[in-house]
Amino acid sequence: MPKQRIALPKQLWTEQSIDLTRHRYQGKLLTKSDGFALGKAQRKKIPREQLAHLSERPKDITALTLYDWSNEGRLERLKPIRAKRMSVSPFTFYRGVPALMLFDQVWEQHNSGLFQQICGDCHLSNFGGFASPERNLLFGINDFDETLVAPFEWDLKRLVTSFVIAAKEIGLGESTGLKAIQRMLNAYILHLDQQIALSPLQIWYEKIDASILLEKTENQKVRKKLAKKVNSASARDSASVLPKLTQQDDETGFRHFIEDEPLLWHPKAGEPFSQENDAFFERYRSTLKYDRQVLFDRYQCTDIALKVVGVGSVGTRSAIALFEDADREPLILQMKEANSSILSPLFLQKVPHEGERVVYGQQLMQAASDIFLGYSTAQQQHYLIRQLRDMKVSIDLVGMDDAFFYEYADSCGLALAHAHAKAGNADVLIGYLGEGGAIIQILQDYATQYAERNLSDYLQFMNAIADGKIQLAGEEAL
Repeated sequence: MPKQRIALPKQLWTEQSIDLTRHRYQGKLLTKSDGFALGKAQRKKIPREQLAHLSERPKDITALTLYDWSNEGRLERLKPIRAKRMSVSPFTFYRGVPALMLFDQVWEQHNSGLFQQICGDCHLSNFGGFASPERNLLFGINDFDETLVAPFEWDLKRLVTSFVIAAKEIGLGESTGLKAIQRMLNAYILHLDQQIALSPLQIWYEKIDASILLEKTENQKVRKKLAKKVNSASARDSASVLPKLTQQDDETGFRHFIEDEPLLWHPKAGEPFSQENDAFFERYRSTLKYDRQVLFDRYQCTDIALKVVGVGSVGTRSAIALFEDADREPLILQMKEANSSILSPLFLQKVPHEGERVVYGQQLMQAASDIFLGYSTAQQQHYLIRQLRDMKVSIDLVGMDDAFFYEYADSCGLALAHAHAKAGNADVLIGYLGEGGAIIQILQDYATQYAERNLSDYLQFMNAIADGKIQLAGEEAL
């Protein structure tokens, strides 16, 4: 059943919009000098100062309207768990409904007009470590559920706002959040500028290695904490979670998942993945590169369980599948339902498969992607598939001091610059942004305003909970 229709502008593109997805302008490839001049000219057409203005929401549209929209189609039994996780703080609320900010951004009167592939949900907790095919630990964006072609600064706006909200949450204060924005944007602009000197192939091959970031970390206390994370990453694989998630059957020798309701359970009749799983994984196999298909053939599926994940993803159809080779060596895949963006009606081209949309966006923006990244369909639902916990490392915000927060901001700016340069044109973006002073102030102003709006939205959400309009799960949901 299609979701309720939400009021959107007539179009996302305007006469002033420029498509950077093919690295061309008016049919010709952009040289570096032409790209810089194009960005500078765009700055005159659409002054950067206009990016600081928040949109006004259409009449009768509130945060709860968008929350209800995002809840449509989710599993009813899991909606209270999502609400519980979102209710923890203004930051978990911000993370829990990315459609809300995308909706606000599309209604903003002005954007840069520089369109390229973006993350779409670029907050600071969506950065972290992940494995390259060579088993090196890389750092970058690690969630692309909302990826789309849109103005590049939408990623910057979501990221800077997250620094202000998160800084307050962990007790560092707004001034620390604003300084973190300055650090992040300085790193972003500096690295974009460095990318201009590289060829397209050099940008494509470039990777942000976590060990290099560690070497560049000046604060010794922070370096020690990061080193512990980096050193433990190689042990975070399918085998490492077997004792916690599974137990072995004495008769068959196969492992199966240990139920832990309401967060982990085997599908019952009529639930997702209760049937036709062989066909599902055969369709998934066809989306992998040929050599990965052959590798995948060395495993067989021995168990599947539904699993609650994340904050914003709670309630969508998510599961994990245990595969074992002939010697019982494990491979655990995660299947996440991929839903359409709230802005899908404005896309110039219809998206054939939402899982494919996420995969293509991730492959375009990440330095290296999971070798088992693919997609499939089951019961008309689209899914994204990837490995569970393949050297994935996230940074815990709780306990961060100012020094750690600033170092992390530097890393996020570096990683986002590489993602944007890989997907778009660094020279055009630098031409538009300038050297940094003006855009830093503009985005700090925006972040302060949107953080206040987010707090107001969060309080409205909490009032709806208090009034009994939104049901909450218990503490076991956290």
